[in-house]
Amino acid sequence: MALSEAARRWVLWAGVVAVILALRVGCVLYERSRPFPQRPAVARPIDRDRLVVIPKFYVEDFASAQQLAGKRVWVKLGYSTSYFLDKPRLKPADRELRQFQPLESFAIENVVERPVAGEAGNREVLLHFRREGQSWLTLAGLYDAQAERYEMQLDELFYLKDPRELYAHWDEDAWSKIEKHSLEPGMTLAQAVFSMGYGRLVTMEAGGIQLYEFTRGPGGQPGKTRIRFLDGRVKEFEVR
Repeated sequence: MALSEAARRWVLWAGVVAVILALRVGCVLYERSRPFPQRPAVARPIDRDRLVVIPKFYVEDFASAQQLAGKRVWVKLGYSTSYFLDKPRLKPADRELRQFQPLESFAIENVVERPVAGEAGNREVLLHFRREGQSWLTLAGLYDAQAERYEMQLDELFYLKDPRELYAHWDEDAWSKIEKHSLEPGMTLAQAVFSMGYGRLVTMEAGGIQLYEFTRGPGGQPGKTRIRFLDGRVKEFEVR
């Protein structure tokens, strides 16, 4: 029985589609049979700074803070954390503040709690230490009378353990640069903070670069320094 014209066209198109599908399947199978090019793995050095475990104070109120008497602490935020002479009647705004340098340390003689002048019910928790034959205080936390709770800041402000022990993997050359408040390309973020003091993250730039601004120049000089970090290390910096 002869096929109609319409049937012949359907058979022809079916054959064309079958050929196209066969070619496509063949191409896919061929591509899958070829060895997949492997990109060589790039071995990045381990950032040992990230492996350092910083001991916490576990101080939640004045009672637990009193256990710090006799202990030594190290300053985290140089050129930012302040201390002042022990003059109880002065309002916070009237104190003559001095700023700790990066990694300065002191032994806590005792911990005191005092009312905040002009703020009903609020109290300060203060670390007392001696220097230059005088009594000094630095803030450890506050008691908020309205919220009825303590807000302790010790973990943000101080180290409970000598940073030289925490970062024992740094060599003496690195520590010498830190002690001189130097700044060089290749220094890690932690080394830059130890050397330059307090810095804040300004922005993230293309390529994973982090831009930080510090409140001092190298050597502790006045001015501001902007540092770009790539992979956790100083890439370049600009002193303003």
